[in-house]
Amino acid sequence: MSNLYQRLGNLNPKQQRAVATVISTSNGTTTVQHADGSYQTVLGDSVTSGKVYIIDGQVQGQAADLPFTEMEI
Repeated sequence: MSNLYQRLGNLNPKQQRAVATVISTSNGTTTVQHADGSYQTVLGDSVTSGKVYIIDGQVQGQAADLPFTEMEI
């Protein structure tokens, strides 16, 4: 038998969070580019340039434009 708390937590999936760069905005949607080069169209057009926080497919606000480095260990 699994942990009851874990089973309860699985009923409500975790929010999908990301930081991406704004490419364009139009008609209440924003096209963004993720760090891996993929594109996504999300809801919201409150931020027109720079980086944004995305939670469950919706723009949540402006994100800091910090440098990104990936290191393989």
